[in-house]
Amino acid sequence: MYYPLLINMSSTVAQARVKRLVNLGLVETSCTPVERITQLKTRVGKNDKNLRELEELFAALGDATRLKMLKIIADEELCSCEVQAALELTQPTTSHHLGILERAGILSSRRNGKWVFYKIANSQVKNLITKGFSLVEEPDS
Repeated sequence: MYYPLLINMSSTVAQARVKRLVNLGLVETSCTPVERITQLKTRVGKNDKNLRELEELFAALGDATRLKMLKIIADEELCSCEVQAALELTQPTTSHHLGILERAGILSSRRNGKWVFYKIANSQVKNLITKGFSLVEEPDS
């Protein structure tokens, strides 16, 4: 298999490009190319768990149906049947999407008998959702 060789060659080419970039003064840095690469690697960090959790968060947000759910749940706790009726979804589809949002830590739920109510998990998530919608919504004129 030659994939490791290709990856190593690609990395070597990228390192050479960074060296040229630094040496030409096209990047504002006072360090060597090797130090520059080390600095950039440090920004990514070693904690893959955090990256996976963030990936799951954004994947959960990457669906129009789930975004609609968040828009209507953002202001008040709703029963899953209310979400289902408002968005004209089937019960299995509603449960599927609410489950994804709950597993991603975006929603929390509570059961009252056979009824399940959902709300935004915490204020940080609510702020993220509110700011996200405000970024794409046109201001009222």
